[in-house]
Amino acid sequence: MLSYKEMDNLASVEIEISDRVTAEEFEATAKKLEAFIARHGRVQVLEIIHDFEGMDAGAFWSDFKFSLRHLKDFSRCAIVSDTKWFSPLSALAEPFIDCEVAYFQPEDLEAARNWLFWPDDVTEQI
Repeated sequence: MLSYKEMDNLASVEIEISDRVTAEEFEATAKKLEAFIARHGRVQVLEIIHDFEGMDAGAFWSDFKFSLRHLKDFSRCAIVSDTKWFSPLSALAEPFIDCEVAYFQPEDLEAARNWLFWPDDVTEQI
């Protein structure tokens, strides 16, 4: 399941990912995010991942294509998850994106928001 929330005043979106993600859910969220990028240019993303069971093949393929189209459209990405494999997987993509990425545990959700939304107020990454 995907939940999507826009914060226009911060040029940021918050995406919550849980359970299993279908291609239909991914496509609907991707359309909203592409429209948001068109309005704001480079944007920030907070991904909150919990109880994630994976993506169907169509969603995975759509995610891959979306990522290739938008390599330069994100300025910061905060990933909140207690799942250890997201960090190594994301680290593989980091050389190809022009974006600051930080990883946070679920109990540090507010710290992730602070890092993402108000980077000048945070003196060190948690």
